[in-house]
Formats: sequence, structure tokens, C-alpha cells
Amino acid sequence: MSSERCPVFTVSVVSRQEYNIVMLLKMRVESGKLPIYAIVVPPESFGVLFIEGESLPVVSRAVYGVKHVKGVMRGITNVEEVMRVLKPPKPTVEIDVNDEVEITADVLKGSRARVTFVDREKGIVRVELLDSAFPMPLDLKITEVKLVKKAGQQ
Repeated sequence: MSSERCPVFTVSVVSRQEYNIVMLLKMRVESGKLPIYAIVVPPESFGVLFIEGESLPVVSRAVYGVKHVKGVMRGITNVEEVMRVLKPPKPTVEIDVNDEVEITADVLKGSRARVTFVDREKGIVRVELLDSAFPMPLDLKITEVKLVKKAGQQ
């Protein structure tokens, strides 16, 4: 292969089936000697794969008839777009220890909690529910909580 880049195509798939499809495509590409050079699954799976191949017909032929594949999106995907999905910007953390937050995800949606630990690198906060009779620590993503009251405010 020359030093120039091959086009990257986006394939729409059923969510949570990405790795099964990749294993099937790997076997199909190896046995059929198809010119596909890379298959990328984003870390936050949301129903897409990125496939680097020689052309759109080659990628279409590789995914044809594979269960859980919805289709190949027309056009070439920018490498910058792929990198943005692979390395999303980290959310700015304005939450500190002892802040009061509201949970915005899962079955505890709407519950209030106090922050006991913040991991800024991983984007995780540990909270204890205020409504609970006993302290029950929960680890949540920062995106799953909303700041209600800072620690020093009344």
C-alpha cells in the first residue's frame, strides 16, 4: 500500500452488536482477500463502525448479508470526524467534594446526592444519596449528574 490514505466509510449497525459484526467481518475479509485495512469500533458504542477500505463497493461487498448491519453510509468520512468520535473532549468539571447534585440518569433520576469523591481524569464522581437512611455510595459519570448547590452556598 502506498503512503496515501485509503478512504474511511461509516457503517450503520444495530447498537451493542458492534463487536459481533467486527468478528464476522474479520473472518470474511481474511477468507475473501478483500482490500479492507482497518475496522474501528468507537469506545462509546452508538451503532456505527468505521471501515478503512479501498472503495465503497469493496466495503459494501464486505458487509453485504451480515446480520445486524443496517447499511453503509454514502460518501467518505473525514479522518477528523473519526478522531473526534474516538477522542471526545473531556467535559469541564465544576463539581467538587461536598457539592449537592441531582442524578439525571438511571432509576435514581431526580434524586439528590452529596459528592464524596471526584476523579477528574476518568470523569467519575462518587455520591451518597441524601434521601437514603444509610450511606450508599454510587459511582456515576460526571455527565449523569447536575450541579444543584455548591458546598459553600446556602
